[in-house]
Amino acid sequence: MAKVAVADRLTSRDAEMLRLLAEHRMLTSRQIARILFPRERTARERIAAMRSFGLIETFRPPCSSGTSPLHCTLTAKAFRLVVGDDEAAPSRHRLARVGTLGAVAMALRADLAHLRGTNEVFSQLIAHARKNPGCELEVWRSEWSCARIFGGQVRPDGFGRWRDGEAWCDFFLEYDTGTETQERLLAKLVGYADLAFAADVTCPVLFWLPSATRDENLHRRLAEQRSEVPVATAYGDPTRSEPAGAIWRLAGADMARLPLAVLGAASLREKGGRQRAHAV
Repeated sequence: MAKVAVADRLTSRDAEMLRLLAEHRMLTSRQIARILFPRERTARERIAAMRSFGLIETFRPPCSSGTSPLHCTLTAKAFRLVVGDDEAAPSRHRLARVGTLGAVAMALRADLAHLRGTNEVFSQLIAHARKNPGCELEVWRSEWSCARIFGGQVRPDGFGRWRDGEAWCDFFLEYDTGTETQERLLAKLVGYADLAFAADVTCPVLFWLPSATRDENLHRRLAEQRSEVPVATAYGDPTRSEPAGAIWRLAGADMARLPLAVLGAASLREKGGRQRAHAV
């Protein structure tokens, strides 16, 4: 089917789905539904259409019980529709094109659960915003876009700007599956401190941890080795959590867990300074 004929059959939501997959590499059918559609069934129907057009590949990784959701990734053909055929396309698109290896390669990625979990946190925020006027995920950048924007100085799993009314928070997300040592997690904070100094912008680094035990242990280490940038943590299964809610524990602060939007100003009260947005 010619590119023009395919494009003529795409809805605005289809185009947004393709753009999101270009940016974030892989999204599940449940995440796509949460972000764009009123029902998962509608999302699956549009995913099936995109698959018939040769724009999306899907797979279901094995799971311990039940059936896993469809995992969706773009084809090379889809990238040509998203970014065009121009070889001088912006570097972020060339980087994305290199990362399009197909469903088989995606299914074999050792960090598939890590990528899925990272995108789950952000998709849950979008779902919350769709149900709550005044809330919005104003910015969502992938690991690959962050590498380009911040020059490799830091490599977060994602960057976001979350707003709830007048309260807002820029944040870097580090999604931890428990495979790295806590020394390695703490070592990442050096790069964030260097970036904060160079950009004159400080925002919290959020660690999403797999368990309460790991959360407690990290805070104990943070108390021993105070970070130069604000750090907050949450833990558990993001599919059963509310990332916008009062689940974030700010390191070094003797207070209850905070909502994400409130965390922006609260983290700076601990470190001092004025809340400013990153230029992303």
